[in-house]
Amino acid sequence: MRNVSRQCKLVVLLLAIPLLSLPLRAGSFWNDDYEREDYEEPAGPSFAFLLNPSDDIWGISLGSGTWLTDTPIFGDYFVRLFYNGIEEATYSGIGMTLRLMPHWTVAPFVGAGGSYNYSFNRAEANASDGALVVQGDDYSAAGESYWGGHVETGVRIWFNSRLQLLEVMGRYTWSSNDGERDYWTVGISTGVGI
Repeated sequence: MRNVSRQCKLVVLLLAIPLLSLPLRAGSFWNDDYEREDYEEPAGPSFAFLLNPSDDIWGISLGSGTWLTDTPIFGDYFVRLFYNGIEEATYSGIGMTLRLMPHWTVAPFVGAGGSYNYSFNRAEANASDGALVVQGDDYSAAGESYWGGHVETGVRIWFNSRLQLLEVMGRYTWSSNDGERDYWTVGISTGVGI
């Protein structure tokens, strides 16, 4: 038993040394030598059309992309305005997507992210008791603001022109609202230099 105790102490010590050095390394990010450009490179703004004809969902999105330097990790902050036929409401959303996307001229990608979608209006309940029930699902909360998580995949083509890029993608979004309110969209986007 004595050897097990010594081995545990050695393992704890070996794990503690890197953990204790993290605050010292993290301090270098907040001193005067930190330059954002050393860790990030801008990928430029984009403009997208999003559509789901079966659920009557359509809208636009403006994004701003950033790469982590020398990696295939891409982040896209976006704001969007869209109509959701499932909710019968218009939304404004803000969110972020992280992607794995190589720095190739024709770059396939996969990504995931989240957003908050603010509702401008709500569907009105038709029943006298205020409940809206369609095929057994309660839609009395239709049109409420919600948090959404999404996964996406697609391909981006880069150009050396004012067009900058062309992207085709598919996205599936999970809604925090109760009921069958998840949806998919397809989109096409381009750089805003046109």
